[in-house]
Amino acid sequence: MIRDAIDQIGAEYDARFAGQSRATRDLSALNDLTNRLKRAQQDLERIQRNVPASEFGRLRDTIRQSLQIYDTERKEIMRVKSLGPDFLEFDALRTQANLVFAQYHRHFAGKARNTRDLGLLDEMIDDLERVGDAMKELAPSIPSGHGTNEDIDLVSQNLKMYQAEREEIVKARGAGTLDEQAGGLAEIANGQFRIYESNFAGKARVTRRPALLQRMIDQLVWVSEQMKALRDVQGLRTDYNDQNITIVEDSLRTYRAELDEVRKARESTRFADLQGMLGGAANDVFKLYADNFAGQDRRTRSLQLLHDICDQLAEIGRQMWDLGRAEPTEMNDRNLQIVSEQRVMFEREYTAIEDIQAGRTPRA
Repeated sequence: MIRDAIDQIGAEYDARFAGQSRATRDLSALNDLTNRLKRAQQDLERIQRNVPASEFGRLRDTIRQSLQIYDTERKEIMRVKSLGPDFLEFDALRTQANLVFAQYHRHFAGKARNTRDLGLLDEMIDDLERVGDAMKELAPSIPSGHGTNEDIDLVSQNLKMYQAEREEIVKARGAGTLDEQAGGLAEIANGQFRIYESNFAGKARVTRRPALLQRMIDQLVWVSEQMKALRDVQGLRTDYNDQNITIVEDSLRTYRAELDEVRKARESTRFADLQGMLGGAANDVFKLYADNFAGQDRRTRSLQLLHDICDQLAEIGRQMWDLGRAEPTEMNDRNLQIVSEQRVMFEREYTAIEDIQAGRTPRA
């Protein structure tokens, strides 16, 4: 029971504090974890005689190390909160930047460039530009020595890397034999189909982002044009390319009709109702994660499913952020904070599963 209690406390700490913005952390929650761990420590000492020395030592060391971590975390949270509202806002921007970095890792790092989604990369570049500009505006009002310049530099470096990556993707798309180019185009199209299946099929239209569907349509229009150019201009005569053109054109008709319906649904929905519906959509994603990952053996989990979950929650978070810019409300701010916290946890879980399934030690 003591071992289980220690494991449970550690899991709660990881979910609620590890990798999260210290500016938004609740010290009372950390104090509760600390007190529970101290009670487990007292219980362990009381039954020391009945526990094998090796097991007692392992549990004792785990408790001591965790208490040190929690104490350090408490001090850091107090320090961050004492730096004022501008630093708290800066810290939230740091979290947003880290989420973009995680998204890049899942979608682009180590992947074949000729199959990557340029529409998504363009959105990520826009996000980092926004975050970087906001950081630069806040930095002069924040006392030196708190890592602001380093964070601004990191965002700038990644932004340059993404912009360079975009150029390399464009080059890669035009390289290779005609068959290889056709295969790459088919994979790009398949990527858009997966986005539709994950983010639109069976979902309430009012909670879907029209700009995402428009981005997908733009990508498929380009794919269709390139497939036709391979056939009509460069002389590629294959049944599979002709079939792919038909599939893409059929999907475009479906997506355009769906875009009209999504826009109609949103136009007829009150602002306050949309906020609540997005909160409900986020809860659906949380449940999907809980049903498939919470407490499960990481070696058996589906990275593709968790990848989709991360993207679904990112879409909801983006919409909440847009709503907050248009008309801030306490409910939307609270929901966005919860979504951001869960996104951090899900992205950390993704890298942990990825490492374990690749035979690597999970990253901290």
